[in-house]
Amino acid sequence: MIDANGSRFDLLLGRADWERCRLDDGSPSPRTLASLWGDPSLDESTPLRFDERDSHVILAPQASRFHAAADDAPPQGTMRRGAAADANGNVYAIVDGGARIEVRSAGSGRLSTFWPSAEHTAALPPLGDFAPAPPHAGLTPPEARLLSGLAVLKGQHLVAGFAPNSSPTSGLLVFDLLAGGPPLELSWPSPWVMSPIDMAPRPCGGLAVLDQHHRVWLLNRQLGMVAVDPAMAAHAAHPADFGPHPTAALPPDEAAPAPASPEPWFPLAPQDLGGGQAVAIEVMPDGAVVVLVDAAADGFARICLYDQGLPRGQATTKVLRDVFSPQERDSVKLRGFDFAWHATPAGTADQPVPRLVVLSDEGNQAFIFEVRRQANALKLTALPDFLPLRRFNGMRLASLGAARAEGDTGLLYRSQDSQQDRWLPLVCQRRLKHVLGASLITPAFDAREAACVWHRVMLDAQVPRGCRLRVASRCSDDPAVLADLPFVDEPDPVLRPDGSELPWLLNAPGSVTDGARGLGTWELLLQACQGQWLQLRVRLEGNELSTPRLGALRAWRPRFSYLQRYLPAVYREDAASADFLERFLALFEGGFTTLEDRIASASALFDVRSAPADTLDWLASWLGLVLDPSLNEVRRRQLIRHAVPLFQYRGTPQAIRLATQLTLSPEVADEEFALPASPQQAPRDPRWHVRVVESYQTRQLPPELLGETPVNDAPRLLQQQGARWSVQEGAAGLQQRWQAWVQAQGGAASAPPFAPVPPAGLPVSVWQGFCETTLGSVPQLARELQAAWLTHVDSGQAKGLGPSLPQRWPEGSSEAARQQQQAWRTFIGQLSPRLARSLKRWQGFLARRHLRIGNLRASTGANWPEFALVPAPIAVPTETVPLADWTAFETRVVPIGERAHSFSVLVPVSGPESDLDELNRQLDLARRVIELEKPAHTRFDVRPYWAMFRVGQVRLGLDTLLGDQVNKAALAPPLVLGEGHIGASRTALRREVPPDRILLEC
Repeated sequence: MIDANGSRFDLLLGRADWERCRLDDGSPSPRTLASLWGDPSLDESTPLRFDERDSHVILAPQASRFHAAADDAPPQGTMRRGAAADANGNVYAIVDGGARIEVRSAGSGRLSTFWPSAEHTAALPPLGDFAPAPPHAGLTPPEARLLSGLAVLKGQHLVAGFAPNSSPTSGLLVFDLLAGGPPLELSWPSPWVMSPIDMAPRPCGGLAVLDQHHRVWLLNRQLGMVAVDPAMAAHAAHPADFGPHPTAALPPDEAAPAPASPEPWFPLAPQDLGGGQAVAIEVMPDGAVVVLVDAAADGFARICLYDQGLPRGQATTKVLRDVFSPQERDSVKLRGFDFAWHATPAGTADQPVPRLVVLSDEGNQAFIFEVRRQANALKLTALPDFLPLRRFNGMRLASLGAARAEGDTGLLYRSQDSQQDRWLPLVCQRRLKHVLGASLITPAFDAREAACVWHRVMLDAQVPRGCRLRVASRCSDDPAVLADLPFVDEPDPVLRPDGSELPWLLNAPGSVTDGARGLGTWELLLQACQGQWLQLRVRLEGNELSTPRLGALRAWRPRFSYLQRYLPAVYREDAASADFLERFLALFEGGFTTLEDRIASASALFDVRSAPADTLDWLASWLGLVLDPSLNEVRRRQLIRHAVPLFQYRGTPQAIRLATQLTLSPEVADEEFALPASPQQAPRDPRWHVRVVESYQTRQLPPELLGETPVNDAPRLLQQQGARWSVQEGAAGLQQRWQAWVQAQGGAASAPPFAPVPPAGLPVSVWQGFCETTLGSVPQLARELQAAWLTHVDSGQAKGLGPSLPQRWPEGSSEAARQQQQAWRTFIGQLSPRLARSLKRWQGFLARRHLRIGNLRASTGANWPEFALVPAPIAVPTETVPLADWTAFETRVVPIGERAHSFSVLVPVSGPESDLDELNRQLDLARRVIELEKPAHTRFDVRPYWAMFRVGQVRLGLDTLLGDQVNKAALAPPLVLGEGHIGASRTALRREVPPDRILLEC
């Protein structure tokens, strides 16, 4: 980049540039930030971090302690019996010492008893009216059970473990949350006894159970026991070097002993427990089991990993000390009370690093750890997030499985205040502590010229109140001695009142000055930096509660000297005064250069790609455009960029389609503006295939096929186009079809010949139906002319002419012939305007077809002196030429004329989520745009695609071509009863079908 005075800058922007900097920790050879940020073992203790969300360098966040209040009681282990949430958000928990399961409704938030219900607690039938009912065999009071361990499986089954008071047997209660009803009791097979502590669902739909004897039981999706053989798993992982071949036969007397039957459980390794107690269990996505040990000898909880019954590593939560300040590290302890998986945050990668939320046994705070599995090792990385709990009562955490907002863990905990118990979300609070200060040293910048005077430093940063940015510099012409020079402090940067010094960043997001938050471009003038090489030390200072955020650094050089360029030499004679004057004038040079840069970059205002958003209306006015306020910035720029081709083709189907698509579509490729193009050219995204249907092209389609509601809405049979009469069949073929049609309608065996005028003695509907089916249109001109001629004859003005419409010109020079000729001219001159236009259309068609009246006489045998006197035929011509003329006019010219200058625009909108208001808004916007783009003499209507579909009818034609991706969810949202439209929606399930259910569908 070069400014108006020829100065350039060196830039640090983005993670790759900041990683080239070194951490100023006082060591002789400081390490680069790349090495510190890339080493997980050092990343936690690095005082500087790179925030990936906005690409800023910040002071490292630190964890903070949340001390319990004086009246807060630590949670009791007796309350830790089990809690879980189903797919609908209902939360279940074991309460009353294991005697009852309580549920919190996701809809009302109320707490109620889920089990046992009233019918489960009734020991005997109710008493009768007069005497006790007789005892029933087999009806005994249910045995009191103490529940411990609770989980919701993938198939939406709630499983609770129990161990009765009076017998050593144990088992599971299985509740079907979808079907309802009483639970299914599964007794644990003898001789095993299972005393559950915690349960966790497995990815396969099964269950993992941790019991009090430090054992883990694995159940499949049918809740059958899964045999676990650690020895076989170890052998599979590390096979022996030598051994018999699996297929080698042994002598009968040396048969191999039968292997011992594997147990359906595996024990926890004593070295993993470390003297502590296993208190919770979870299952990883790959099926491995992790167990929480409350505390080892060092006072910190442990996370132990088991895969196929073998210990695969254990890690201590002592790494939590790395995210605390040095003053608090010695006092930090973490005894685990419970743990659960952190829900995947929105907008993260497809496979983020798994996170565990570990709850302290103090009951007032939780901590987040990233879990990385490396072969037979487990690595934990503590995060400095602040997760306080309010009056935690000791129940286990319940996982909703999804994070609803930023900072949400997707977990719920039970809070007990003075009035009621409530389930509260466990949320990361924005109360992070930060390192007080840290410094970084930039790479050496090369000016590529000796004795260069470095000008100024620009810092795109956010410096909140109470924070500070400090800059020091060192400069030399010899890079070998640069590292040995001391840093010289520069003046504190000052926030520029008018934003960035770069013209294209003046209105960019994040560069606008915000004095309250210290957001913008901070500027400092380098005092005495002269040399080819420059190195800066930038120190970020915070107040623990907030931190400066450094986004970019620009070092400008060389300085444009007003003293050297514009003032006489006398001002440079004294070195001290010249140095002061040089720096004093540099203050004005910075402001003047910014103005000069804006003037020099004025051409960017006329480029739609670089013009600021608030100048787009002004730029569009140069082209005579008025931008619709509903268009976003991207659509505005694209419309201005392609305004010239749109103006050239304004009023054409291509321009109307593109203008509508540009208004409604979220994205329109620039290649689609390459005109001329087919008006039905499909865009890249078929969801936004706007189609312009000109009405004259649908002249051969009945109204039912066009989505229009006919008067008679009963089902009917629509003939195919191949069943229509053609000119090649001749007049005889048309008459044969007519006779067959009349007989099929119940008429006489011999009917009057077919004519363009309805014959007498037959219903008009029979004649009209034959015309629609066989010809594709109903002749109107001859019928109306015949009716008008009869009126003219009745008035006595047609002397010498009969009641039938004349088909030949009265020839001769006699008085009678002249009267007949005058009567015909008078009749044509007295026609109504509408009928006169229809007759002129017929006469003009003949004139264009035969060019001269002599050609018409020769080919048809007519004797009319001019085209303006030729009437429409009232009988079907038998000769080839007049038959072709009549057929082309009635089946093509007339339908095209009736449908000319009208069109329909089909837009693929169904309303986001079937929102009728949004649908109407989009249709109104499309009408507004089309009204501006269409020719003035045309009329139009706008319809959504789904308006073309009707129950009980099938239309195949130009207007119903939807493409190959009509079933896309964005085009057809899920149908909502009472709100959606048939054809505009699709039937869909809102959640995944459980694996043990069968989907019933048509």
